[in-house]
Amino acid sequence: MKRILYTLLIAAGVISGLSSCKGFLDNQPTDEVVAESALKTIDDAKVAVNGIYTPLKYYTVYGRYLPQMGDIRADNFYPREASSGDASIWKMQYEPSQGSYFDLWYDYYNVIMRANTVIKNIDAIETKNSSEEATKKDLWGQALAVRALAHFDIAKLYGYPYMKDNGASLGAVVLTEPVAPAAAKLPRNTVAETYAQVIEDLKQAMTLLSKEKNTGHFNYWAAELLLARVYLYKGEFQNAFNAAEDVIDNSPYRLCEKANYLDYWGREGQLETVLELFITSDGDIDPDGGFYGLYHYLWFGDGAAGGYVIPTKDWRSLFDGTPDDIRAQWIRYDDPNGSGKQSGEYWLAKFIGNKDRGYSFRRNNPRVLRISEAYLIVAEAGLECNEAAKAKQRFNEIRITRDPSASELTPTLELVQTERRKEFIGEGHRFFDVLRRGGTITRDDSDPNQVSPQLLGTTIVAFFLSLIQRECSIRSFSRTLVTKSNGMHSKQNGDDFDVIPFFVSSFLYSPDVQALKLAFPPRTGLCPAAGSFLLRQGLSRSSVSGRDF
Repeated sequence: MKRILYTLLIAAGVISGLSSCKGFLDNQPTDEVVAESALKTIDDAKVAVNGIYTPLKYYTVYGRYLPQMGDIRADNFYPREASSGDASIWKMQYEPSQGSYFDLWYDYYNVIMRANTVIKNIDAIETKNSSEEATKKDLWGQALAVRALAHFDIAKLYGYPYMKDNGASLGAVVLTEPVAPAAAKLPRNTVAETYAQVIEDLKQAMTLLSKEKNTGHFNYWAAELLLARVYLYKGEFQNAFNAAEDVIDNSPYRLCEKANYLDYWGREGQLETVLELFITSDGDIDPDGGFYGLYHYLWFGDGAAGGYVIPTKDWRSLFDGTPDDIRAQWIRYDDPNGSGKQSGEYWLAKFIGNKDRGYSFRRNNPRVLRISEAYLIVAEAGLECNEAAKAKQRFNEIRITRDPSASELTPTLELVQTERRKEFIGEGHRFFDVLRRGGTITRDDSDPNQVSPQLLGTTIVAFFLSLIQRECSIRSFSRTLVTKSNGMHSKQNGDDFDVIPFFVSSFLYSPDVQALKLAFPPRTGLCPAAGSFLLRQGLSRSSVSGRDF
């Protein structure tokens, strides 16, 4: 098989001119700083650190694409129209023109290079007093924490799960220094090396960050909660348990009461939110007032809303028998004779728009970290590390907060995952939760999908984006599948199954591209591998993902 390297050009935060978005060095709005000469004062550093967060809130990362990767590829949402970009993501059909595949990669490296510029130069800033020194340390810590988040998300999106092979496969290109154009060709690090850098950055950040609430920015508790998430993905369950429990016990963050929970999603700076990203009319989710963002696509309650993405029947059924769960009230019906899209579909009314700023449903602050995640990390990790009593306590605390009429349950790992699925829909967790635990997603063919009915009732395996390139004709490769049945791995000829064109599984062609340049991939002659297979009816609940490899 021919190995093809492709390039992504990162040079001190430059995003290639082929991109539709201006690069870090192409334009300098008030929240961007590009050189050490510009970092002279604490105010300069504040502007630079604000600029680190900017790409994350955009529709190409947390404003749309990352939640899509977590929810639409899984069993929480499906797309209503074949012409929408959501349909390609649902089918995991990635081609060179598929923006979500590439935009995540280069926007995350834009973030990393901005962070590296601050980290490299902030220590040289002279401070006038102890207050300025504390601010400098906090800004330094924020840059480290955001860099950790970006590296972690890249590994999550483009690498094998850590527990598949203890991180031995390839992950992100770990960058800790600004990179000049002459040094742009860099090797990929392993998943283990990526996680090691993420953990190192977060631990250092926690020595610098303030423990005070800092809405829209990392603080100590946000860094520790992210660290708990990283440990959970890594399988270090005791460490995950300890970090999450510390956030619950000692941080200022608290679960939102049921009476306020629906309204909570329209408010910023609330006690349940540990880290959110500010969306404003001056720092928007996209260049068109929210029409590219996820929230436009989810909303059906306005005739001008997108109305493209629908919560699955399977997700809606999670609330059967628990009508008093406040989250069940997110489920709405779009009456064909009503004032909305008149689609006759059920839809998700979770993201109502930032009412504190008077915004419509299109502008929501993406929630990156919430205290509810700490409770569910304790529940899951506690079951894995013999902390069953505390796991049960935290599991029931979140359940009963959302539904005070609920009776206590003894949690199982499956019940914890169900609770995560209820809690985090639209926030991008589900797909990765299944992947990291080696599970399986089976789509329900009772959903009235208008996109591609023949794909319903399928099992999805090998759940991640690949960095491998191939010729566009899948017929130029041997179509050998690896399946798992009764605990045994076996190979079967691909012709025994109907393999969707333009899919090639990364576990067939290991993600072993050793060196990358960090910029735009070539747009002609090649197409990216999705790293996922859809197998039509005939392969029931087989999985080669996560820990089951």
